[in-house]
Amino acid sequence: MFPRRTPGAVPTSEPRRLRRAGHRTTVLRAALALALVAALAWAVLVARGEDVRQAPLVPSGKTGIVVLDLSASTSETAFAQTIQKLAASDERVGLVAFSDAAYELLPIGTPGRELLPLLRYFSTEKTNVPPAQNPWDEFRAGTRVSEGLRVARDVLDRESVHNGSLLLVSDFEILPDEVRRVAEQVALVRGDGIDVRLVPLDPTPERRARIDAILGGAAVLRESSADAPVRAPEARSLAAAAPWAFLAVAGALVVLVAVNEGLLARLEVGR
Repeated sequence: MFPRRTPGAVPTSEPRRLRRAGHRTTVLRAALALALVAALAWAVLVARGEDVRQAPLVPSGKTGIVVLDLSASTSETAFAQTIQKLAASDERVGLVAFSDAAYELLPIGTPGRELLPLLRYFSTEKTNVPPAQNPWDEFRAGTRVSEGLRVARDVLDRESVHNGSLLLVSDFEILPDEVRRVAEQVALVRGDGIDVRLVPLDPTPERRARIDAILGGAAVLRESSADAPVRAPEARSLAAAAPWAFLAVAGALVVLVAVNEGLLARLEVGR
């Protein structure tokens, strides 16, 4: 009886001398196969965890609340941009409105599209139709940003939210004694691990300096010019916007495939 030979195998008169190398190749092939499967599974998990929204106003993985200043210039385009961006990406947020006092208008988890009806109360378009009566006209009696932040923080605490994010929409036109209260509330909010972002309305240089002193420039979602768009910090930088984790996993997959082809390619023997 002749020993059975694998189809396509190279015949040799000393198979025992190659047995050790054959075992080593088998182990290497199994290790690379396991590494490829693990890398592929990792890539799938990373891809599933990536936020498909492009630079959302509320950071990924956060529970957001819009804190709306009703005494501000809400007819300005930045207000409409903010609401429309939240609706377009269907971000789920709560809504707290404030002027001299503050109260919760919508609970957290409300779809962003539910905020769109608010726009009709603040539209400045000239039409023959009388403007809708603003239900908050009598509510405006000054500006206390600190009160809006306090109520929003209480809402997150009531709902046991530990990964919150506050999106403050305000002109930041506040009195000197309010500056200290706002700074205290910002410190308390951030001390609880809650992110604070600001969409400044009518951002004059004086107000921008006040904002930078209290919140820091990184928290501002709009440049100083009147026609500047509202966008998250991640949208301004490739380093922040690119899915680096997924790219790293994809690169590892490519390297593993290249190693597999380089070390375990079939030996071509001419006849």
